Amino acid sequence: MSDLTLFADAPAAPVEPTPCPTASVVHGAVIISAIETAWREIRHRFDGVPDISVTTPPAAGAQDPTKCTALRTGRRFVRDGHLTMELQVSSGTLGLGGRPMMEGLLHHAAHGLALARGIVDVSGGDRRWHNKKYGRLAREVGLVPPARAAKVIGRGRCPLPDAEARKWAEVIAALDGAASVQLQATVQAVAPPRGGRAGSRFAIVCECTPVPRRQQVTPHFYEQGPLLCGLCLAKFRPADTVVLPAQAVDEDA
Repeated sequence: MSDLTLFADAPAAPVEPTPCPTASVVHGAVIISAIETAWREIRHRFDGVPDISVTTPPAAGAQDPTKCTALRTGRRFVRDGHLTMELQVSSGTLGLGGRPMMEGLLHHAAHGLALARGIVDVSGGDRRWHNKKYGRLAREVGLVPPARAAKVIGRGRCPLPDAEARKWAEVIAALDGAASVQLQATVQAVAPPRGGRAGSRFAIVCECTPVPRRQQVTPHFYEQGPLLCGLCLAKFRPADTVVLPAQAVDEDA
């Protein structure tokens, strides 16, 4: 379990200040390292779970990691002779916490077992219906499938019980630590607003999708401390430093 000390109770190494650190690059490195570390432990405990390739979609908001839409497994391929499936995880999703993240990873570990064993565990046009076979695989990795299938997702909502969560305490702590590093990187990577009079208000935006949330603040208020969005968990940034979606621009016109 030495890999898990990467983000848990480890003193931060001294880092030379840089004029303009790139938040997205920092986020990607932290997220990928945290998820890959947790997944290695999952594969160690459950034989037959495939390897993963972790990607971080740009400007993605916080999604519930216990849902398939947050950790997508649409792509699968063979890498170095081993079956591999792709997981997409956003910085906002990681920020929701280590336990929900762990539950989401175990959810997809059950999908991985189905893939490796040739079991059809989902159906429907959008492949959201989780059948009884998926429920049995979810139980195999420590989740609790519902007694009755729910609308749309079937037996897709399988929570991680407290007893099982305690078995993953070190992994969950590592994921929580990664979320803290990611959040700190977001705050440090944001440049102050450009120009303007001392008391003039300016627009700041978050990273919510498809349309960022927007508000007006004074430079003094902005410089007092970081302003974090409660939905996407990202730092509000000056609107003139962000390329906004067309919908957001139209609404602001």
